[in-house]
Amino acid sequence: MKNHQFKQYALQPTVNEAIDKLGFANPTPIQEKVIPAVLRGESVIGQSHTGSGKTHSYLIPLFSKLKESEQRAQFVVTAPTRELAIQIYDEARHFIKLAGKENDWHAKLFIGGTDKKRSIEKLKTQPQIIIGTPGRILDLMEEQALDLYPAASFVLDEADLMLDLGFIKDVDQILTRMRQDVQLLVFSATIPERLQPFLKKVFEQSKAL
Repeated sequence: MKNHQFKQYALQPTVNEAIDKLGFANPTPIQEKVIPAVLRGESVIGQSHTGSGKTHSYLIPLFSKLKESEQRAQFVVTAPTRELAIQIYDEARHFIKLAGKENDWHAKLFIGGTDKKRSIEKLKTQPQIIIGTPGRILDLMEEQALDLYPAASFVLDEADLMLDLGFIKDVDQILTRMRQDVQLLVFSATIPERLQPFLKKVFEQSKAL
């Protein structure tokens, strides 16, 4: 195993193995800030642009905290578009494969424009990792097919775009159905003034302020 700089975070050995295989030597600036905070259980607002290593800044510590013996929702990642949700899901699946955990870490993708009945079928067993668009995730929660209450962490990716596309209300509805002490990880290229009321509300609820 290479002596990469991620060793400082005391991650699970399988996670370090996957990082080695990805060829990551040093954490990017966003990863240096986010990884230790996520491992400590803190909520985070991260300002970052595409190509900053943002996705792995939350996937790496969340995978390290995963309890593979518990077949229930453990972390949720929401994205404003199907394309971005698919991209995050593909990154997560690739990481799981590199960690050699395909039979132990279960991720599922839920996006609009796909057959809802098939999504419900997929939920006979609750996944540990839920990735998708807020509308479809909320829909499945309202159908009582998806139970996110046990999840300890919730990622809101591209929050500014989520706001522009009008999905913040769906995110708010999802969060009201989750634990009050859920760890919130919000990422946004910009933090517009219009996003402030939502952030203030959810971070107060999560006891992050």
